Amino acid sequence: MDHAAPRARDWSLLPLDVLSSIFIRIGAVDVLMGAGLVCRSWLEAAKLPEVWRAVDMDKHEVVFTKCNVVLRAMAKAAVDRADGQLRSFAGKLFVTNELIKYIVERSPSLTSLRLVSCHVHYLASVMQESPPMELRSLELDDTYLTVKDLTSVVESCPLLEVLRVRNCVQVYKKDEQALRAKFARIKTLKIERDGATVSIHN
Repeated sequence: MDHAAPRARDWSLLPLDVLSSIFIRIGAVDVLMGAGLVCRSWLEAAKLPEVWRAVDMDKHEVVFTKCNVVLRAMAKAAVDRADGQLRSFAGKLFVTNELIKYIVERSPSLTSLRLVSCHVHYLASVMQESPPMELRSLELDDTYLTVKDLTSVVESCPLLEVLRVRNCVQVYKKDEQALRAKFARIKTLKIERDGATVSIHN
């Protein structure tokens, strides 16, 4: 009786839609790190814009192992591959004003932005100079920002529904009421600082 080992599956023969679904689950960072370079079919799947609709670079270990220059180059590559279809971006430490400008100018469908410990001192001016944004959710954590800056940022995002601010310089609990009065359209406004949390839901 022949007990020959089963033939190994040729993963390069998977349809592009299946490969793209796998890449979406893997995540943009790992695709950039090499998953999309295994063979020609994987490279083709990695070029599909739908793979790059969500780019999460604030929790991946690569943030702590690669230099900021490399991380910014990776983020730009992801934005380019999204071809205008990027909907969600999250970055930590390495994001600069120049990178934010690059992202928002090339991502008209961007609806969610999360920045953690980023040096974006001129975020307000960058947002104001960009085309009208579709942004619905904005999260800013440990980022240099004043209430005036935050107000300008929100004014640049007329569709914003969720605003979460945590440990941002010069944004305090006492500022919540003024922000709520000025931007009643925001459904969820949450301010966290020094262990205190203020959360208001419409």
